Amino acid sequence: MDQLQPSDFTLLPQCAELLDLCVDSSEQRADLARKMEAVAQHMRRLRTAVASLPGISISQRDQLKVLGECQKDLSEKLSELEDRCSMSLLEDYAEYQSTARHGGGGGQVQPASGSPFAGPRPDNLAFGTGGLASADDGFITTTLAAEDAPIFSLDTVQFQVPNKIISLTVSNDILVLVIEGAKVLRIKLQEAHNIIEADIPLSPASLRACSAFLDPTGRHLLLSTPQGENFYYYEGWDSAKPLSKFKNMEITAVAWNSMAWSAANQPTSSTTRTILFGTHDGRIYETELRPNTNDAKAKRCDLPARCVAELPVRERVTGIAMEPFPARRKQHLVLVATGTRIYQIVGSAADMEPRSSEKLAVFESMLREGLSSPNFQEIPGMPGPGALAVHHREARANGKKSMAVATDFAWLTSMGVFFGKLQFGTQEVGDSVVENASLLPYPTAASASGDMADTRVELPSSLALTEFHILLQYSDRVSALNMLNNKLAFEQPVSTRADELLQGLLVDETKQTCWLFSPANIYELVVTDEDRDVWEIYLHRRQFDAALQRCYNDAQRDTVLRAQAEHYFSTGDHVRSAECFAQTSVGFEEAVLKFVELKDNRVIKSYLLSKLRMLKRQDRTQITLLVTWLLELYLSMLGAVDAKISSYATFASNGAKPARDTTLDPPLAAPSAGSLVSNSARSLSPSLEAIEKEKMDLQTEFYSLVDEYKSSVDSKIAYQLAESHGRRDFWLHYASLCGDYERVVGYWIEKEDYIRAIEVLGHYGTPEMFYRYSPLLMSAEPEALVEILMRQPSLTANKLIPTLMRNEEGALAGRPNQAIRYLRFCIQKQRCRDPVVYNYYLTLLAKESRAGDESELMSFLTTYGKDMFYDPDYALRMCKRYSRTQSCVHLYSLLKLYEDAVDLALKQGDIELAQIHAERPQDDAKLCQRLWLKIAQHLIRNNEPASAVMDLVRRSNRLGVEDILPFFPDFTCVDDFKDDICVALEDYEMQIQDLRGEMDEATRTAEAMQRDMVGLKNRFAILNAEETCQVCSQPLWLRQFYVFPCQHSFHGDCLTRRVVGACNRVQRRRIHELQSQSVEIAKMRRQLRLNPLLAGAGGRARAGNGAASKESDEQLEQQLRRTKQQLDVLVAGECVLCGEAMIKSISEPFVDSNELDTAKGGVLTDEDAWAI
Repeated sequence: MDQLQPSDFTLLPQCAELLDLCVDSSEQRADLARKMEAVAQHMRRLRTAVASLPGISISQRDQLKVLGECQKDLSEKLSELEDRCSMSLLEDYAEYQSTARHGGGGGQVQPASGSPFAGPRPDNLAFGTGGLASADDGFITTTLAAEDAPIFSLDTVQFQVPNKIISLTVSNDILVLVIEGAKVLRIKLQEAHNIIEADIPLSPASLRACSAFLDPTGRHLLLSTPQGENFYYYEGWDSAKPLSKFKNMEITAVAWNSMAWSAANQPTSSTTRTILFGTHDGRIYETELRPNTNDAKAKRCDLPARCVAELPVRERVTGIAMEPFPARRKQHLVLVATGTRIYQIVGSAADMEPRSSEKLAVFESMLREGLSSPNFQEIPGMPGPGALAVHHREARANGKKSMAVATDFAWLTSMGVFFGKLQFGTQEVGDSVVENASLLPYPTAASASGDMADTRVELPSSLALTEFHILLQYSDRVSALNMLNNKLAFEQPVSTRADELLQGLLVDETKQTCWLFSPANIYELVVTDEDRDVWEIYLHRRQFDAALQRCYNDAQRDTVLRAQAEHYFSTGDHVRSAECFAQTSVGFEEAVLKFVELKDNRVIKSYLLSKLRMLKRQDRTQITLLVTWLLELYLSMLGAVDAKISSYATFASNGAKPARDTTLDPPLAAPSAGSLVSNSARSLSPSLEAIEKEKMDLQTEFYSLVDEYKSSVDSKIAYQLAESHGRRDFWLHYASLCGDYERVVGYWIEKEDYIRAIEVLGHYGTPEMFYRYSPLLMSAEPEALVEILMRQPSLTANKLIPTLMRNEEGALAGRPNQAIRYLRFCIQKQRCRDPVVYNYYLTLLAKESRAGDESELMSFLTTYGKDMFYDPDYALRMCKRYSRTQSCVHLYSLLKLYEDAVDLALKQGDIELAQIHAERPQDDAKLCQRLWLKIAQHLIRNNEPASAVMDLVRRSNRLGVEDILPFFPDFTCVDDFKDDICVALEDYEMQIQDLRGEMDEATRTAEAMQRDMVGLKNRFAILNAEETCQVCSQPLWLRQFYVFPCQHSFHGDCLTRRVVGACNRVQRRRIHELQSQSVEIAKMRRQLRLNPLLAGAGGRARAGNGAASKESDEQLEQQLRRTKQQLDVLVAGECVLCGEAMIKSISEPFVDSNELDTAKGGVLTDEDAWAI
């Protein structure tokens, strides 16, 4: 509590003047209401300060005087205001509160529920102490920030109750009131203007007390009177219905089925499933509430009720709860509370699905078995209120969606509140699920006389549970006890008038809201940031992890971490202390100096690692510094561990005891005499194994750090640190991690470990690295290197030729030439087409081929010689150098030097090879004959038998006996080839006869052709008189026409036009020329015939001229006939409708566009298109 200042009392008269404001508009009324609430809060603060701070500078008399004056002034103004705007102000309060609840901004104190009945809480007002200036009116109002608002505040719901409230219940944001006059008011808090009223079928005067029980969905309502009359109401009904089978039993407690909660979101779900309820005589019944939808207007409900258990001590059941196990849905816990006992029954229930039968024995066997040997807690003394409350939290079961799980319970006894945790696990029948149960005495309250020494203990009538508090409802006040520290956290008195005494405390489990009621008023207990101070409680109890989970801001978290770090440091757990210090705001230098004094690298390492993980990526400088320091620490620690291992190895070999390092090893027992070495080694082996494991773990942690922050480490510094500590393993690891594989390969070559160098090169080498290091590795390990080279498709083979040349010395020493192997792979597998590679491969083959075995060389020359991938001239030189005759012959032939090839083969005496190459020039028969003749001459010169020469002649198919006879000596006996000469003569004779037959056949063919030509002149065709031209469709007899054997007939001019349009340019020009010639000849004949008529009469002269004219006319007629014959050949050579011209016209349209333009004026109609 802050010290009260004298200026606070001067504010009251100014605050009272606020009541003189105009209240004509709703905005002004809301503003006035806000300021009135501020004045009321300030008054409460003054009263508390006067009572608790007697040492203030203002005398008590002055305080009372000022308070009295302000109270009198406020009372007068409030009376005046009530007359002016009593109802309208209350309506605006409700409207304003509804707006604030639904649309309040972040950072403001909002009510815990969405009910519009809560008291006004303006957005810019928070309850508590402290003064802030208002920018609107200049006055100072007593406000606090949202984080300083009280956790609990009691607001009066602005609702005019039509009659006195008998009972109240709330669930799922639905408020149900039972009021005098046998009425039920059902109000949806989100739609407060819509109040549903229902009747209870009782005399209005007879209903004075009633218990109401609302299921978690807010649909089902049970009503029970002390006289044993019970009623059931379902949403939408006009009135509650009596339960005919529930007579003469007063229902005092109900346990709802949690399976119906999950079905609440399903609109078609209208049943509560199986529920339990207790009565005044200590009995437990089982039933299922199900509305009769078929007969909604029925006056009664015949819902079954079955008594499933009776308590061993027949007491009034004051509370009952039914909770399923989260992981075992059939396993249930049933808590039953009375005034002196609380029972816990664990067992498996039967099928929980809805049933239509009246025999609802779901919990009967479980309850009877559990109560036969009951597990209960009894509080001696007088019976207490016995109210039972269970708190639920959202949790996940078996990976399924969230569900409400019971976590805490509380029970009102005569001695105090008995509460504890509910821990569900593998409990079976008879086991307990209650943990950490304790009895908390009720807080004492001051007497009405005001004497602080005179205290009294009053039993609360009901209770409720929140996450951390127990809410107690008395007749004149409400209190909250903190379950963590068992202290009173809140107490709010209410009016002590008879009609204002509190009657009950209810909690809406689904919406987490708390409600109280008296006969005339309804109150909402608003809970704001309930866990705000929980972290401090956990901190005082040194439950640091729980405190961190409940911290609201960084300052609280820093406080907890500091306390945790100091605690660990004081207890000697320096490593965990360093981890905590790294997360606090303690300066880096201060923390490091604190740990350096311990001279333990593990502590500093832990601090630096924790600090490193808290840095952001942009803090590159800090990250680099911390990582570099950690590198130094890890290398030092690894060196120390290696030293210990070496000392143990020396001790095991020499029998000398190593120097003990208490920081690393546990003390060793002294060995007995006579077995110093063996017993010492046996005693040291576990410690040595522990040190080796420590080294392995340390190295793994070290490498993981380097892997994660490799980009933040300066490579030069890292190499220097590794070399200074002699850690070649880290040097290699870091080089590999950074991709600096040249260093790694160079290191292994320096160590002459060529196999490892080749392995690194194979996995991480670049082409440049291969070109650089391969020559040296080829000399040392050619086989391993070639294996790696063959796995590198990115290498260029011609750049590796210097490397391959280094293998020639090893090949000369008797080892296989790996260069040939690699080049063969490049050519055959990688399809290399570089001539340099082919030439070098050929050189190696020519050089390495064994005498008489040129198979591989010949295979290469034959396969790749067609496309000339190698240089044949170079290949010929290499083969000559190394005396590869067969290859030389092949190359001569490849170069088309067939005579040289045959000569070389004959020179080497290889007649068969010469014969093969003699057949190579396929397109030159004379050359082939000459080559075969050369082979025959070679045989004859070598005095081969005539039979062998004749065999050669027969195989060649190119030579005859007459070709080789001149080469035999003159005195050669012909007996050996006499038969061949006869065969040759017979062949000649047969050829002569064949030629004679062909000549006779040609003569007969010519005669037949002459006869056919004569017959063609007499061909004729029969035509009808109505025959028309195939082109113009005019009668055929009108002018000259042509008739074809296919019976197609054309006019001469029509056929000519058709042929001219289809022929090529040369033919078209020739037709025009012949037509012009025909016209000219016809003119000349006509002119010649007219000349005798025009000339004068003259005897002999005219006779001589007539003879000349007749001769000229005959010549012109013959010329005209020849012209027409040529024209007929071009025009009438074939039918234009059946011949080649028609086939060529297949791509032309049936109707020419010019014809369409002429016929239709250039417009193509739909009809024309269809016709086409």
